Amino acid sequence: MPSRRITVTCNWNNNRRFVLLLSGDGHERETILREARNKFRSKVSSVFLLGGDILTEGEHLPELVSEVWVGKGEPYCGPSGSFVRAPVDAELHLISDKSYLDDKAIEQLKTVGRLPGVALVVGLPDLHPGSRFPIGCAIAAEGIYPALIGSDVGCGIALYELSAHYKSTVNPNKLASALRGLDDPWAGSTKQWLSNYGITRVSDFDAGSLGTVGAGNHFAELCVVEKIVDETAATQLGVLPNGLYLLVHTGSRGLGGSILAAETVQESNPYIPPDSLRLPEYLAEHDYAVRWAVANRDLVAHRIKQCILPSEPEDSGVVQLDVKKLIDVTHNSVTKHTLSVDATARELWVHRKGAAPADKGVAPCPGNRGSFSWLLRPTGDGQYNAHSLAHGAGRRYGRNVLHTGAKINKANLIQTDLGSVVICEDPDLLIEEQPEAYKDVGCVVEDMEEQGICMGVIILRPVVTYKVRAKDR
Repeated sequence: MPSRRITVTCNWNNNRRFVLLLSGDGHERETILREARNKFRSKVSSVFLLGGDILTEGEHLPELVSEVWVGKGEPYCGPSGSFVRAPVDAELHLISDKSYLDDKAIEQLKTVGRLPGVALVVGLPDLHPGSRFPIGCAIAAEGIYPALIGSDVGCGIALYELSAHYKSTVNPNKLASALRGLDDPWAGSTKQWLSNYGITRVSDFDAGSLGTVGAGNHFAELCVVEKIVDETAATQLGVLPNGLYLLVHTGSRGLGGSILAAETVQESNPYIPPDSLRLPEYLAEHDYAVRWAVANRDLVAHRIKQCILPSEPEDSGVVQLDVKKLIDVTHNSVTKHTLSVDATARELWVHRKGAAPADKGVAPCPGNRGSFSWLLRPTGDGQYNAHSLAHGAGRRYGRNVLHTGAKINKANLIQTDLGSVVICEDPDLLIEEQPEAYKDVGCVVEDMEEQGICMGVIILRPVVTYKVRAKDR
């Protein structure tokens, strides 16, 4: 089990507290009492959850608990409230036949299904383990768990048309050499850019982060059409056989993480019930991060167009998107849906942690950096899959595992078998994001098609995948 941070508060004096890192070895109660005795110089003997529920000997500390109170046998003196254990496991749907699902990811998903208020958990074929909660899933609950949305609120992917009629022979190396300066702060007015998205907040964070791709599995990819499977859907979407397109996968660049961190620090109960006054307050912050992430993807697209198809100087005062956007979907968010669980229609909050919405039209499903990407048309009524689709191929191996294998020729990772070029001048990231790290996106798509939740309509071929330039450039 991964480690987790909790706050241990003195029950008889709530001003005394300390932060404890638990190893997840199943002996949480014993560890809490031992450390509390040392910190508070007192023979504490009881551990309370929010509201006074006692953690009994041998019982695991429930997931998402971020604060406990320790006492010497006196009645509970902490804040009011409750952390109610789930009476039954939530309904579990796994969508995978051909795609590999890690047992750890399945166990993490089942653990989430035992949380109070959770009614349905869906593991999509790109499901893989996270640090505490799985990625590639949709979780339907009566209220909201901010931690189940993840730290990158608003992370998603967008598709843009850069040129409707590009040269039939695209030179990847020439395009790659033109992509410069994308990791540096944008020279334009971030305040004006954000105002186009209804964002009036101004911070120093915007100037340094807006319009950048970020790290991890985020990327910007120039691509062309490899195959049109559904001509009607392609026409409706506006995808042309000879066009040059851009996929941008990035999020709120730390903003969402700060929102989650603030929620964790300020609130001892990580669950927001549907009737809580906290719910609209959290949703306002959530929606802010989602809009910021959309603005970020658009600015990345604008900057890339200026690199390869410059139409005006970067300092000319451009303050709105000048690239044709075809798709934009969010992978990390929470939205309300009517779902039938146990034959009963219920209004539930669907948390997507690495999952594409299936109610917003065609959604991209990218593969690894050396494979094709798909555009998918959602099908079905959305009940079995909680109105969600896989957001990509999903990781097959963890990042640390990839550093322990045989010596890797990094030159082979910047020129793919499809002839595309990968720009990734961070040597560790290059290894961690290699094609072998991911599942087969073709199997992921087939699993969803066989379940009847989507149909593949367009296949895109990568030309240049941008991750990051070296910091000294």
